[in-house]
Amino acid sequence: MANKITDMSKIRKVIKFYCDGKSKLFISSYLSLSRNTVKKYLSLFEVLGLSLELIDKRTDAELELMFSQTTVESINLKLQTLHNFFPKMERELKKVGVTIQHMWEQYIAINPDGYRSSQFAHHYKEWSKRVNPVMHMNHKAGDKMYVDYAGKTLSIIDNDTGEVKVYSPKIS
Repeated sequence: MANKITDMSKIRKVIKFYCDGKSKLFISSYLSLSRNTVKKYLSLFEVLGLSLELIDKRTDAELELMFSQTTVESINLKLQTLHNFFPKMERELKKVGVTIQHMWEQYIAINPDGYRSSQFAHHYKEWSKRVNPVMHMNHKAGDKMYVDYAGKTLSIIDNDTGEVKVYSPKIS
């Protein structure tokens, strides 16, 4: 069930294991919690600036109150404008020849006081991670070959005739 409050005894164990140096993967498998749940509570633990001693002193009811409060993160207008630009940017990046630099130039033309290029790229990367999670593929080395054809098609010029041949890969 989504967004179900986890038993506070498990949360105590998550924090204790984390403070003892155990990995998030170990904690999630040992306590039968999802990795995202473990990350969520450890993130809240760090954001709230809590310590293991303070957690041990609190009752389960107090812990539940602390960890169940959802704080709405306020986002400044400049960053909100940038985030509103990203969906359009994502569609444009699928077109041939469009780059992040090109999209930043469009953004800065519309918003002259907006983020500079490096911050623009950083915020896009962070936004993209949340919107488009990455699926990792496990494979045996040398078993298969993956080729990514991106950009314009390859043109080959015959030195003898000067004929331009457009190369299009055959996908099987």
